Amino acid sequence: MKRRGFTLIELMVVIAIIIILAAIAIPNYLSMTARAKKSRVASDFAAVATALETFRTDWGVYPSSAGASPAFEALTTDTTQIYWELANNTTDNNTTPKINKTGGSLGSTTAAGDVAPITYMTKNILGSMKNPYSSAVEDAYKYEGDGVNWVLYAPTVAGANAPTDTTLLSRSDLTTTITGPSVALTLGN
Repeated sequence: MKRRGFTLIELMVVIAIIIILAAIAIPNYLSMTARAKKSRVASDFAAVATALETFRTDWGVYPSSAGASPAFEALTTDTTQIYWELANNTTDNNTTPKINKTGGSLGSTTAAGDVAPITYMTKNILGSMKNPYSSAVEDAYKYEGDGVNWVLYAPTVAGANAPTDTTLLSRSDLTTTITGPSVALTLGN
């Protein structure tokens, strides 16, 4: 019985086919992960947008950012004003109203003009919103609001957390889709 092996040409054809399949599959895989990350950001921003619109329905304004200009702050960090506005409208992990809201009759009042805390998003949901492009704390989702408009930002490059950076995905109260990475939106635009 004579054993016959593969010829060099047969092996080269098989290797060429494998290389062609890899050349098609690898770029598709890379673009698939990029689409998945952008989809994650869009989903997170849609949930936050719903909470912000509910907040506006209740109070007549959007939450305002704390800090200097540009007044953007981390959305998912429990030390920021926007976190507590959405989590339960308190200054910290207690039930002391942070802002004296007048003119509404939401919930039960706790003091003259103060309203009992309202939860727009649970702390667990806010805490689970992680930027898929970078896990660094400084690259967390950002929020900027002036009471009339709001903008959400997601850095797509580690360390690119300023809203003026051109590596941001953003969504505002004026859009329903994610824009960018491009020049970031500014309030009122």
